[in-house]
Amino acid sequence: MNKTAIGLIALGFALIVAYLALQQPPAPPGGAATTHATTPTTTKATATSQPQTTTAEKPETKTQTATPTSTAQPPRVVYAPSIEVAVEAPGVINTTRLPIYINYTIVVKNSGNGTGVAVVGGVPYEVAPGQVVRIAANKTVWWAGEHSVEAVVNGTRHVKAVRVYYYAPRLQAEPVYINATKLPANLTVTVRVSNLGNLTAWVGGVTVAPGETKAINTTITVEAAGSYVVEIGGVEVPVTVRYYAAAFDWKVGGPSEVEALPGETYAAWLWIKNTGNATASLSIDGRAFALAPGEALNTTKAITVGAAGTYNVEFRVTGSLNATLRHVIRVKVVAPKVEIVLWSPEVRRGWPPPNGTDSTSLSAVNKTMALTWGYMITTNATRRTVALAVEGPGGVDYYKLAPGGAASKNYTETVQVPGEKTLEVRVNSTTYKLKVSLTLTPPKITVKDISRIEFIDSRSLLGLKLRCGVEGPTLDILRVTGTLTYTPTGRAVSGQITVRSVLGTNTGDYSGKIEGGSGSLSLNVAGHNIYVEFTTSPLKVTRVLVDGTAYSCDVPTELAPPIFYREKPTATDEPATQYVFRLLTAFARGDSDKPQSITWNGEYVEAVDKGGNTLRVYLGGGEIRIEGLLTATIVISQ
Repeated sequence: MNKTAIGLIALGFALIVAYLALQQPPAPPGGAATTHATTPTTTKATATSQPQTTTAEKPETKTQTATPTSTAQPPRVVYAPSIEVAVEAPGVINTTRLPIYINYTIVVKNSGNGTGVAVVGGVPYEVAPGQVVRIAANKTVWWAGEHSVEAVVNGTRHVKAVRVYYYAPRLQAEPVYINATKLPANLTVTVRVSNLGNLTAWVGGVTVAPGETKAINTTITVEAAGSYVVEIGGVEVPVTVRYYAAAFDWKVGGPSEVEALPGETYAAWLWIKNTGNATASLSIDGRAFALAPGEALNTTKAITVGAAGTYNVEFRVTGSLNATLRHVIRVKVVAPKVEIVLWSPEVRRGWPPPNGTDSTSLSAVNKTMALTWGYMITTNATRRTVALAVEGPGGVDYYKLAPGGAASKNYTETVQVPGEKTLEVRVNSTTYKLKVSLTLTPPKITVKDISRIEFIDSRSLLGLKLRCGVEGPTLDILRVTGTLTYTPTGRAVSGQITVRSVLGTNTGDYSGKIEGGSGSLSLNVAGHNIYVEFTTSPLKVTRVLVDGTAYSCDVPTELAPPIFYREKPTATDEPATQYVFRLLTAFARGDSDKPQSITWNGEYVEAVDKGGNTLRVYLGGGEIRIEGLLTATIVISQ
């Protein structure tokens, strides 16, 4: 069913209601009359309308005792709507863009005393007496001038005129002429822009009012000569580029093949001419030149021969010309061959290039080392004697080497390890170097058997939990001392332990033993005895007695020194740093006690654990000593 049919049905329904109201019987005579106030129903408009809200009066009932004075009928009341329509829209609209929407409002008002229906654009709107319905509408216009907006309500057309004024700038730029001496280039130009329209414009940040002409500075990119159209702030600018530039012819030359001694110099030359139509500004290897059209210049550049080979003499030209111009010289050098020999403590040979460095490395166990080294010099001459001036640590020695001859000399020096030592000789002002990297190498040790270990560990271990069915106290181990003795069938340990808990700080004693794959530990501290039995592989507590009473407890194995549970720390031809890492790991009760770095410094192994504690481990003399917050003496029995 379409909207028109719905509107007609609603209108018919309203007329029937009015008719039935007229047919109501009069009030019975001689009785009480009751009057009811009613509020008409209001139908809301679409979302764009602004409905006027009507407040319903509170029904009021009045009762009277009537004395019949006449039998005449009361006058009949007729209810009928009165629909009024208005179109609200601006009379004038000023705009700077087209097309635009003209927004207007269709106002429908019921001035009658009966509910009516207004059909607007095929949509019915029920309007109660006194109600105002506002319906939003719009119209698109594409040009300036007078336009009409309208509303068709119940078949009647209602119109209002709206005048649209359009404002816009009309910009025109004057041609720009550029004389360029370098392309491509970014050039700053002045553009004159006139506004022939009726609205102020903004071009490149400059305001141009109607009838004004403004000069606007801008930067444009010019790729080549010719005529272009460039857009600046939405304005098309005709641009003509005239190109003035230098052009060049050049030649390079000099000797193409020479036989020389290291240190001799040879020169190449450059000739360059400006064949263009503009003066050129040039920089040749940092020297500035100006060349007018048709003008030429000559310049030279020398190289110093260091070794046989091919040399490129380069002229680096910048400015109006950017180029690297090269001349090639092939050099056959009658040169010395220098060998630096490291004779002891190990033989190392180096053949450093002229003014260069060769490298080798040596390792030592101790902090000092005696180096014996020297040089051996030969030449590749076949027909001539070569004069050599050789400067070493002891001064300068002069030689004249015939073809096939050699010169040599040795030196002895004491060096510090670790570090670097550069062995250097100068031959005819040319330097030859051998860099020796000196590193400390930890010695290899063999520990066949150990009889006992005495130790004091002052590193704290915090937050140990003792659980016996419920959460027990938290213990902090502050210090552990003891002696670990190895027997043919096992090992035994005893010593003292200092712990801290909520009850305070207490020092007690402990003892334990391991035979085969099981062991026991007894701990007396704070007036209590804790007895623990365990297996070693895996390490697991199997029985706990507290003051003689059996408990199902989770007792930390860290209550005993970890070295007690570990295998005997022996070694067979093992680097000292690797052995110390294993040894200190065996003493670690927690993650912070584990070694973080291990180094050999020529006298002892220095270790830093994760807790930041530095430990020193000395090897030799039939024992191993640990110094620091952990001190220990490991007695080697063999």
